Amino acid sequence: MSSVMGVCMDEGTECGKAEDVVGSHVEDAITFWAQNISSCNDLLKLSCVLAEACPRAQAAFGKLDFNKIYGGCFSEDRCWYRCVVQRMINNEKCQVLYIDYGNSEIINRSEIVEIPENLQYPSVAKKYRLWGLRLPADQNLNMFDQGKTFLGSLVFEKAIKVRQKAKQKDDTILVQAELSLIF
Repeated sequence: MSSVMGVCMDEGTECGKAEDVVGSHVEDAITFWAQNISSCNDLLKLSCVLAEACPRAQAAFGKLDFNKIYGGCFSEDRCWYRCVVQRMINNEKCQVLYIDYGNSEIINRSEIVEIPENLQYPSVAKKYRLWGLRLPADQNLNMFDQGKTFLGSLVFEKAIKVRQKAKQKDDTILVQAELSLIF
């Protein structure tokens, strides 16, 4: 597990401050991606802009920049999303991270396009890890899947309140999550 920074700063977020988010992707039994609830309208507008711009955009030629944001065509719905290239698989395929949702996949290089400079801004989704928990290195794969499924049932596409406790060097935010249960 990477070390935790002592100071808890994230664009004005203070340690202990609560934030309302919607889970967008579950990575493992303790790690998930979420978007601030207030960003829902921004994501809708972004989807419209990408749907208009990406089909006409220039394909990403030459060496891909791992620090640049591209448009990528997601295989499940064939819609365009902002992405970064995580690694090259071969000359034709690469793994991308859809930065506004947190999910990743391997796509054909031909499905990656240049996007305008005004869309080169930080991701909408943030990566969260539950505070005080960690996955053992020798974890049983079946238990791992059960934990991931359970976390998904709690946070995926659900509004939750997260309270920031610390931030790791890789920008993962360690949080306590609070579910609002309505009976």
